[in-house]
Amino acid sequence: MPKYMKAAVIKEFGKPLEIRKDVPVPEPGVGELLVRIKASGVCHTDVEVMMGAWAPIVEAVKAAGVTIPGHEGVGVVEEVGPGVWMRKEGDRVGVPMLSDWCGACEYCLRGEVYWCPNAKYAAFSRNGTFAQYALINQKAAPIVPKEIKDEEAGPLMCAGITVYNGVRKIPTLLHVPANKPIAVVGAAGGLGHYAVQIAKAFGYKVVGIDIGPQRLKFVEKLGADWAVDAKDAVKFVKEKIGGVYASIVTATKIAAYDTAMKVLKPGGAVIVIGCPPSAEGAIQAVPVDIVLLNIKLIPSMIGATPDFDELFNLCVEGKVKTHLSRVGKLEDINTIMKELEEYKYTGRASVKID
Repeated sequence: MPKYMKAAVIKEFGKPLEIRKDVPVPEPGVGELLVRIKASGVCHTDVEVMMGAWAPIVEAVKAAGVTIPGHEGVGVVEEVGPGVWMRKEGDRVGVPMLSDWCGACEYCLRGEVYWCPNAKYAAFSRNGTFAQYALINQKAAPIVPKEIKDEEAGPLMCAGITVYNGVRKIPTLLHVPANKPIAVVGAAGGLGHYAVQIAKAFGYKVVGIDIGPQRLKFVEKLGADWAVDAKDAVKFVKEKIGGVYASIVTATKIAAYDTAMKVLKPGGAVIVIGCPPSAEGAIQAVPVDIVLLNIKLIPSMIGATPDFDELFNLCVEGKVKTHLSRVGKLEDINTIMKELEEYKYTGRASVKID
């Protein structure tokens, strides 16, 4: 077992990450796995945190002593800590953002483990996956099917599972039946491209909303029933469809939420996933409109181990695929994050870690 590993380390928020080879390899504690990371997705959340866009989260990261970002890892269990029985050395597992929870609080007991006050999050309350090794509790590490490549599996750990849980709320919480129209705002992006595919797998008709002909062409290839430019979306949806039953917002712009609410039918819901920088301000929702139109705001936040099995099944069946615009090495992480910040990618980006 090596004593040191390669990792992309935070020097200063707002500055590029530093690639170092002298970072101590962590030791697994009780119930923990030491995972040799093979690939990690690069999430827009990593960019926002590194750029200091969400001040409270940055302060929490600093307080936790986190120095390694990344929360979309996939790799192989190399060592297990005391008391591990659910996983073994050699298992191929995911290292998602949610990496531990207590199992005993009111949130855990009702199945909402992501609200657990004792939860641990990769890149936020413990070091993340832009490194050769990362820790995760055995109960939080999903087994990744062999049919899904490392670089495609990584982004499923945050983007994929967050969107899956968001889409799943449409039939289970809102009781919207299949074949009804829903919208995906930011449909060509890393989150949005999953939303289009998953919504289609659930049987919905999808209005994919994004900006520019290149991105709209990509949305069409994903299987959206309609691909519409954001500037035309409200008029198109109202005239062509009469409104949608739900809008899934995956874009990180406040303007996306305005569009999402304007295309809703009465009684519709906005599924909140994309998180713009705090500097963009708040969602503009007029209380009288919320009351008269019965508009709902429903958040979707990541997922836990059983949720991954359902998502992985859709991938193995060929209904959902990670579309990668860029696969680089860990040494490329700063370039990838910069290009991600500039919205240069459709789909996702990953880094392989040797």
